Amino acid sequence: MRADQAAGVGPPGSRRLTLSVVIAADGDTGRLEECLAALRSAPARGIDLEVLVVAAASGSAADFRATEAACSAVEARVLAVDGTRGARFAAGARAATGEWLLLLRPGSVLEPGWDATLMVFAHDDRNRERGAVYAYRAEGEGPGARRAERAARFRNRWLGLPSGAQGLVIRRRFLAHLGGVPDLERGEDLVLARALGLGRLALFDVAARVRPATDTRARVAGAARMLLFILRMPPRWLQGLGD
Repeated sequence: MRADQAAGVGPPGSRRLTLSVVIAADGDTGRLEECLAALRSAPARGIDLEVLVVAAASGSAADFRATEAACSAVEARVLAVDGTRGARFAAGARAATGEWLLLLRPGSVLEPGWDATLMVFAHDDRNRERGAVYAYRAEGEGPGARRAERAARFRNRWLGLPSGAQGLVIRRRFLAHLGGVPDLERGEDLVLARALGLGRLALFDVAARVRPATDTRARVAGAARMLLFILRMPPRWLQGLGD
């Protein structure tokens, strides 16, 4: 879906949408603030927005206070949950009240037009049992950023396995029907994408801006995890392979 198609969506009087954005915090409050700032445009688009930031309960009190401070600008609710990243997403989804969910990592900053594009998708009844992700845009001008974008395009178009850094838009009830977010620290995005299947996964033209991994070991581990997942290795066996 192109950004120019969605540009005029959300005039006064249009049918409003209830959206709960669930963010699994990772302790980087500076990046979290950028992520949250991009959400501020939603009410003007006709979206009744709820933001839930789920922090790790094992973190320090100082980290939790810093997360709360970062969330104050958008009046987000902050929850503390033990367990994996998948468990934090799952807890946020259970606490959410919106008809639609956006599962988002704090390192992802949605670009302008994200909300209008989501409105067009959500108001089409054919998408009530589908999901959607944003395009992947790597920050930086070097060859590593372009490689990351090419890898993301390959994953999206040919494997139907987008990265969790691209976010996931899905109806709350449909997510529950699929079994919810799996309790995994890594690979919960792959399991959800496989449950949806390529035919039920839309790709938006509007992008999520992401900082790609620069560590060679992390990139190799991520590629190895993807290959083993494609070969049907149980996801729980892949938790030791980087992020």
